[in-house]
Amino acid sequence: MSASSLADLLARQLPRQLADHARDLLAAQTALDRVLPAALCGRVRVSQFDAGTLALACDSGAVASRLRQQAGQLQADLARQGLAVATVRVSVNPDLLARYMPPVEKAGLPPAALAGLAQLDASLEDGPLKEALDRLLRHHRKA
Repeated sequence: MSASSLADLLARQLPRQLADHARDLLAAQTALDRVLPAALCGRVRVSQFDAGTLALACDSGAVASRLRQQAGQLQADLARQGLAVATVRVSVNPDLLARYMPPVEKAGLPPAALAGLAQLDASLEDGPLKEALDRLLRHHRKA
């Protein structure tokens, strides 16, 4: 589900004032994403936008420091996007970083299954299925 369709769904369910605020935050995030350097996209989120003050949450102190240094240029770029920002507040929120998920160790195919697949592979004519089985068998024999 896209952010705009989610915003529309919430707008139908939320009180009008809250829905308007959610749309404003979504518009501010969209404008911010357009003006941020590519290296910072996805690492900065609009946390609040009220009375000309734009509060941003960054995933690291390095990103926050860079934004603080470029706050004036950021305000000018956002103004060109139609977003009037008088003040930019930057904070660090490490929860924006993707959590490390260790790779899951999977058990390989049992020898009996590999033997059955090899037998099936030998009986097939050349084609996409045989090529796929060849790749599967090569992959599992390496491990």
